[in-house]
Amino acid sequence: MYKHLETKPYERGQRYQFIENLPLPRAADQPVGHIEAIDPLTAEKKWRVPLMDFQIWSAMLASGELLFTGKETGEFIALDAATGKQLWQFQTGSGVNAMPVTYTYKGRQYVTVLSGIGGLYWNTNRERLKDIVPQGGSVWTFALLPD
Repeated sequence: MYKHLETKPYERGQRYQFIENLPLPRAADQPVGHIEAIDPLTAEKKWRVPLMDFQIWSAMLASGELLFTGKETGEFIALDAATGKQLWQFQTGSGVNAMPVTYTYKGRQYVTVLSGIGGLYWNTNRERLKDIVPQGGSVWTFALLPD
């Protein structure tokens, strides 16, 4: 959910924004949302993991067993797709700002993700992020280990 701004008249040639890019106020121990696994055949929820950080990207399933996603504060994480349990984490140095991608090269599977808060997202969230998320851009690639 987003907080609506006061309605202002539209002025041609000027930036117009009717919502803030921030979640509604909440208690620190309350999640901003959840990642859920739902069985596509039965529509039953398999598991649910709370998100304590605002998420601006999507998750990606690799090998049918690992769900990769990133956090605004820079952690790139892998969850067990069957249980939702966090299996691995890597600090990228800035906020993960894109959906991960996966590909195979010479029989080995890789996962790549972008990191680096900036642009409009940084400008809109600067006060909240300036002391906890450094700016800067990088591309991270990880090889998945064979079974």
